[in-house]
Amino acid sequence: MSTNPFDSFPKPKNVRRRDRHGRGLRGPIMPPTMPAWRTRAERFDDIVSMEVAMYRRHLGPDVDRLDYGVLDVPESDPTPWEDGVPQARFFPMDKSTGVEGRIVFYRRPMEHIAPTRGALSLLVHAVVTQQLANFLGRFPEEIDYHNH
Repeated sequence: MSTNPFDSFPKPKNVRRRDRHGRGLRGPIMPPTMPAWRTRAERFDDIVSMEVAMYRRHLGPDVDRLDYGVLDVPESDPTPWEDGVPQARFFPMDKSTGVEGRIVFYRRPMEHIAPTRGALSLLVHAVVTQQLANFLGRFPEEIDYHNH
């Protein structure tokens, strides 16, 4: 005879109360409706996408000839003319396809420099501005939509 008074209650069927290691059910720590649900990489992609979209509206077809990408870190060591770890690089492409180049932004070096999300947004803005100005052969101050 059992000494537990709850043994007489019927147990629900097909309900798992523990995982196979006896630790309890696992699930998401944060529900998908919370802002923190998105990863740092996804938030960085959002910042870059927003900046590129703002420049597309501001500069028009001049920047439509470019392709954009994001990588975590550079795939190769810095070139001799790059000071430290690059935050972005421009890669020329075949003009016959209509795309004249690709700008690749490197997430981890920028996150390392910027201590907060606000600082990261400002840094991404500055890097996007610099890369587009270099592509267009203009000064960053001329094309910066914050200055207009």
